[in-house]
Amino acid sequence: MGKDDGQSAAETDLHCNSYDLQAQIGYRLRVANQIAVEFFAEVLGPQTADLKITTGQFAVLSTLWENPGMAQTELAQATSMDMPTLNGVLKRLVTRGLIDVMVAPDDKRFRVISLTEDGRITAKSLRSQAHKVSDKVMEPLSPEERSQLLALLDRLIQAHRGT
Repeated sequence: MGKDDGQSAAETDLHCNSYDLQAQIGYRLRVANQIAVEFFAEVLGPQTADLKITTGQFAVLSTLWENPGMAQTELAQATSMDMPTLNGVLKRLVTRGLIDVMVAPDDKRFRVISLTEDGRITAKSLRSQAHKVSDKVMEPLSPEERSQLLALLDRLIQAHRGT
């Protein structure tokens, strides 16, 4: 830093000393995510019993409920997961018997992922209650504030991810 980015030592010190972690967007999004994960465990945890479904696993199950037989690359994009993370999630869901992963019949380079019958039952049960998580997270906000927050987050996501 300093000379390499065009800042003087004094400017670097000023920026360093005036930095407030808790005022940063990343910090605030991380704390909000922690709150959402806590409510996810509270609301949906009892339904998952021994499975202990994580938010990432839920995202995969929910996405496959809506789009059965997705290619792994499509699933990664739809759930906003990188491939190494998705591979770990898929491995755990296969082990639990909730999904099947097969080579695509028309193109051997692709793997196609589908819910098993147990996966469909689990996804249906969780999806029927999942709205309660968002309701709890957004409870302190008025309906207008909820809409505004979601719209602003959508704008950020669209601007940075183009999705």
